[in-house]
Amino acid sequence: MGDGRNYRESGGFDQYHYHQVGDTITSSNGVQGKIIEKKDSSKEYHDGLPMYANTSEVYFKISDKTKKIEQARIYANRKVALDFDWGHSHKEFEEGVVHVHVWYKNKNDDWVRSKHPRMMNNFEMKRYGELLKLADSDVKLR
Repeated sequence: MGDGRNYRESGGFDQYHYHQVGDTITSSNGVQGKIIEKKDSSKEYHDGLPMYANTSEVYFKISDKTKKIEQARIYANRKVALDFDWGHSHKEFEEGVVHVHVWYKNKNDDWVRSKHPRMMNNFEMKRYGELLKLADSDVKLR
């Protein structure tokens, strides 16, 4: 779990900037998520969740304020793909309702997160909905 500088395409990282807290959460369809946090307070790497995964398809972030899970990051082939956020509001989404930000590479090959969130689609709800509810029973999928 870390950044691009330490990411090894073949697996793992040169340095790990995050560690798991608590147990792995597993839904009935076999999707697993891990609650993680930064190992130290260094600002040399991403402040929330890592851009690259190690062994999990889903990592969860705990809110500094509420101490509840507020975000899930989804990875495809160990690289960031989606953020499911519910710990804050947007003008079209109230706090507690999942909204999705898509990650993509821009023309400079930098990771960029979409500025305009959308609702979860049916595939995402079927694959990740139960996992999100296990992580935070108060979360609303729509």
